[in-house]
This record gives sequence, structure tokens and C-alpha cells, in this order.
Amino acid sequence: MTLRIGFVFDDTLDVLDGVQAHILTLGKELARRGNEVHYLVGQTAGRPVEHIHPLARNMMVAFNGNRMRIPILSKASSIRHVLDECNFDVLHVQAPYSPLFAGRVLNRADDATAVVATYHIAPTGMLSYLGGKMLGAINAHTHRRVDDVISVSKVAADYAHLTAHVDSCVIPNPVDVQGFKRRKEQAGQRSIEAFHGNGPHVVFLGRFVERKGAKVLIEALHWGESHHLFPTDMHVTFAGKGPLLEESKQQASDLHLPCNFIGFIDEDDKPSLLASADVAVFPSTGGESFGIVLLEAIASGSKVVLAGDNPGYRSTLMNQEDVLFPVRGEGRAQALAESIAKALTNQAWSSQVHDEEQGLLTSYDVSAVADQVEEVYRRAIRARRNPEQDRSI
Repeated sequence: MTLRIGFVFDDTLDVLDGVQAHILTLGKELARRGNEVHYLVGQTAGRPVEHIHPLARNMMVAFNGNRMRIPILSKASSIRHVLDECNFDVLHVQAPYSPLFAGRVLNRADDATAVVATYHIAPTGMLSYLGGKMLGAINAHTHRRVDDVISVSKVAADYAHLTAHVDSCVIPNPVDVQGFKRRKEQAGQRSIEAFHGNGPHVVFLGRFVERKGAKVLIEALHWGESHHLFPTDMHVTFAGKGPLLEESKQQASDLHLPCNFIGFIDEDDKPSLLASADVAVFPSTGGESFGIVLLEAIASGSKVVLAGDNPGYRSTLMNQEDVLFPVRGEGRAQALAESIAKALTNQAWSSQVHDEEQGLLTSYDVSAVADQVEEVYRRAIRARRNPEQDRSI
């Protein structure tokens, strides 16, 4: 049977961060299968998909090493109107959630509507852990309305258990593998070559905040250059924006190898940039529940993807030791520099790694993920309906 599904998300859909990418990618696949998918979200001006219901006003805050928007005002009448009009089979709330919006939606959900929660977060330290515990206590009443719980990784599952005292099944973030390949083909080889330029190309894509690790990569570039590890025509592209962008430019200014800081990269250009990478480097130091950007790079065709050895990235890469490097300690710059050099100079090794990383995509493709999520929806619906109705699902 087809379902009427409502994704509930405190933040906006006007930016495409990790959770936004998750629900939009999954939602498009669920809609392609004939389900009716709605988005009950915070303040959103754009319309990237159909059936968007902006139901809260948001403000920007810093949490868990990120800048994010939280709801400060939502009208009960507007929430009630959408719930009554849509009569959802399933509400799928993204967690942890705010009591000022998603919590109010759960409070007003019809008794016959199944509720599923997905946890996305990994704590960056004690402060974020304690904040999660406090939020879990505040949301304890509405969380009892949840019928089934998903986490995007074991790291996120541990967070859900510690802060909300719930057990969950692990279903990873989805990647639209065919969509990335299609967008790369549409952009064409010229677009890839324009990013690649002459000589081996190293790519960093991410926000310029401390935990995303641009500084770690720049340290490695200094170490490798001073020890003559890199090919003489190697060049580096840094894509992204953030508060540490200018500081990162300054840190890289005395390198002899070319470093190009291109700023924000549009979603349409992302596959071409990643496809142009002989080595794509993601040196996040922590706070990652998952590594969606790693899979986007692999799906786009980066020859080798190297990742900081934090729990979320390690889990996503299924413990592939060869492509993980330390992000803490005195030896981190040397370790990353040597990994980059190996990827660029040892073709047999890089080809083997490329094939192994391509093999990961089957587990994360949106079609496989949607199969698992739909099964959770049906399980949650069964928890809400009597046995006679169960047989019709």
C-alpha cells in the first residue's frame, strides 16, 4: 500500500546540510514509489520539492560544532490545520528535536498516525552530551509518542540511547548514486577538466569550521612539501565557506604548491568538482554521526577518498583502514601527507582503493535505504493498528 508521509524537521530546507539532504533524498525516492510525501519544517522560503509546510520561525544558534537554526515560534492552529488536512499514515521526525516545534507536532498527532524518529547526531564533547541529556529529559513526554526509532549510524544510536534512553535500528543516510552519476554526465567532461586543471588534483569540500579539519589538511600540505613527498605539479582546491575561511587562506599562503579557495560550491557543480579529484580529503576531527560527503565523493568518481579517523567516518567506510588517517596528535600531519602522496604515486594501490570504495555504494544507495525505511514505517503502523488492519499492510 502507498503511504502519506510527513517528514518533521525543525530546521529550514533553504540550505542543504546533512539532515536536509537526508530527508530530501529519501523523500524523493519514497515519492517516486507512489507515496505522498510532505515536509513539516521550520522557516523555509524556497520550494525544492512539493508539499512543503513552513510552520515555525527560526533563529540561528551554535551547537555541536555547527551553526544551525532552531524554532522559536510555531502556531498550534497552523500545525493542527496541516495534520487534519493531510491525515498522515506516518510522521517521521528528525531527532533530536525541539519541544517548540517538532514536539508540538507530536503532541497534536492523531492517535492513528504512526510516528518514527531518526537520530542524526554524534556529540562533539561533554557540553553537547549534557545538552542532549537535557533535551532528552524535556522531550521525554512527547518521545513516548514515537513508535519506532532509527539511527543513521552506531554513533548516533549510542547518542540516542544515552540521551533519550531509546534503542534503535541502524539505517544509514541515503545517497542518490545514480543522481550523482547523471549530474556528472550532464555537466560533461569539460566541466570536470576545468576543475582538475593540469597535474594531480587534491580536493577539500566542507565548511570552514574547526571540526571539519581544513587546518589538518593545511598542516599536512606543509609537512609533505617540506619533505618533498608530493608530485611537483600537484595542486589543491578548497571548496566551502565558513568563519575560518580567511584564517585558512592565511595558513596556506606560504605554501609553494598552488592552493585555490573557490568558496561555496553549488550542488549542480559538486559532482564535477569531486569527480576531478585524484584525492578527495575529508579531515573532520569529530562530531560526525555519518559521512555523507564521503559517499558523495565516491559516487561522483573521486579516484581516492581519504577520511579523518572519527567514529562516524570510520563506520561509513566500514573500517577500511587504508583510507583513514589520525586527526589528533603530533603525527597527524605526517600521516595525512604520506597518505596523499601514496594515493598520487602508487597507482596499483589507488586503483585497488578506488574499487573497494565503489563497492560501498550498494549498501548506501537510496533505493536500498528506502526499502529498509518503508519496512520500519509498516512496523510502526502495525503498532498503531489492530490485527485486522495489519493483514492489509
